[in-house]
Amino acid sequence: MKTTMTAQAIVGGALMLGMVSCGATHYKIATRLNADGSCLREVYARGDSAFLAGNWSRSPYTFQLDSSWQVTPLDSGSRERNDERYNVKISKTFRAIDEISAGLQCEDVVRPLFTPTETLQKRFRWFYTCYTFKAVYPCIADKIPVAIDSFLSREEQALWLRGDFSACRGMNGMELNDELDEIEKKFLTWRARIFYETYFEVICSFESSVGSSPYLPRLAAAKDSLFLMLVKKNIDSVEEIGAIYRTLDVHFSTRYFSATYSKNKAQIDKLCEAKLENLVFLEEGLFGKDIEYVLTMTGKVVDANAPLVAQDTLTWRVSAVRLLADDYELTATSRKANAWAFAVVILLIALSAYCSARVRHFTKVKR
Repeated sequence: MKTTMTAQAIVGGALMLGMVSCGATHYKIATRLNADGSCLREVYARGDSAFLAGNWSRSPYTFQLDSSWQVTPLDSGSRERNDERYNVKISKTFRAIDEISAGLQCEDVVRPLFTPTETLQKRFRWFYTCYTFKAVYPCIADKIPVAIDSFLSREEQALWLRGDFSACRGMNGMELNDELDEIEKKFLTWRARIFYETYFEVICSFESSVGSSPYLPRLAAAKDSLFLMLVKKNIDSVEEIGAIYRTLDVHFSTRYFSATYSKNKAQIDKLCEAKLENLVFLEEGLFGKDIEYVLTMTGKVVDANAPLVAQDTLTWRVSAVRLLADDYELTATSRKANAWAFAVVILLIALSAYCSARVRHFTKVKR
């Protein structure tokens, strides 16, 4: 069935890391933190001509806009327009950064990417004021039917999903290449298991509806060994439900399953399509979007986990694959000198020196 094959292709692309850079909808979220704790939020996107003309129903943004947002089309001469992915930005000033996500209304599917928990702590240290920023993007593991922890270790997930090479320090190019090849095999096996779980559920459900299936009680026991058989033979075959039916024939030394699929192909494919649609929405809502998060701190940045740092500006890339295993945290700390505190100290030192000089002067006069 053509529709089923299309759904397979979409889900397959969604679960492959490469697709988030190709064909994804890009956004740039720029946040400027002020010394008083307020902030300016700008969100860049690419809108169609109708939205640029004022039709907000054609908004490219994933959350509802209201009149408090200022919409600014980017002309060809603007600095931001040098990036062809964006032709419009919206901006709004907030009293505190934690007000932003709380006020956004968006669909649940995109909420993990667009409503992180953002906080800013301000600590006074006399000579300096320290600012600590944190944004937490929640894990989306509960939206995926198969836990990735069963296939990749935490260190492997950090490397493959987030580019954390700390577990590979000291490796040369060949060793790192071998390590990545091994992780890729595990990742593809996890991806295949997602298809397998979806299709196996359809097979069991259909056998239950038959009522007189001779193999239904034995399917659950054969589930894991059957998957290993499929992966060993050809991992791509897991994405074809017909291959699973044929492997069931081999496993049980029968032709029952192939005959069942051949006779009821249209009905079974329709069931598969319905199951795959539960995963397709992830591709459309989550895996189809890519965010460049740019933060400008007040003062001098003294610590951050951002991969790109340019003076007081930090840049992270946020995408659904980074949320597969665990919460994704963006952290940064800056320090701003309190000029008035230095002035007070200098004044006190000068006053102290003056008073000491006066005391010595009067002491000499008395003598």
